[in-house]
Amino acid sequence: MARTKDGTGIEDAYRLVSDVLEGAVRETLAEPGPEPARFAVRQLTSVDDELPDEATPPGWSLAFLVLADWYDAARTALADDDGRADRALGWVSEHLGRRFAARARYTVAPLVDPANARETSLYVEALGEDFLPTMVWTVAGLVAEYPGRAAGDDRIWPRALADDARTAS
Repeated sequence: MARTKDGTGIEDAYRLVSDVLEGAVRETLAEPGPEPARFAVRQLTSVDDELPDEATPPGWSLAFLVLADWYDAARTALADDDGRADRALGWVSEHLGRRFAARARYTVAPLVDPANARETSLYVEALGEDFLPTMVWTVAGLVAEYPGRAAGDDRIWPRALADDARTAS
């Protein structure tokens, strides 16, 4: 994707990745299971397979950035609810299964406290291909447990809030 001086190419890529991940969240909500998130992540990271091992994977990196932005927006919007991560994980456990909630628990630190966000990176290798899907499952849990946060908007609310914050700056 060509990049212009004003960063339009980056914004287009960010929007495309957001669309794919939002679709995975919506599919997870409609028919709970791990596969919509896994499929979306495979789509987004397929470009990474062609790069040398030492290269920064652009698909994975951009997907992580989008999901981290959604976590940040949700954490900010739900700052008055200390149980936000537990509620999201509870939804994952109830609708996807305890095994998937256990995996997702490793990636909720940024949702609880941004100071602990680096802790999440310790689990990238351990969770392997499920690292990014766990974040998608957690976002689905947030959307299910806290409906209507961005009333009148077709986007899921963590995305809507993150997009609005990003474009306002």
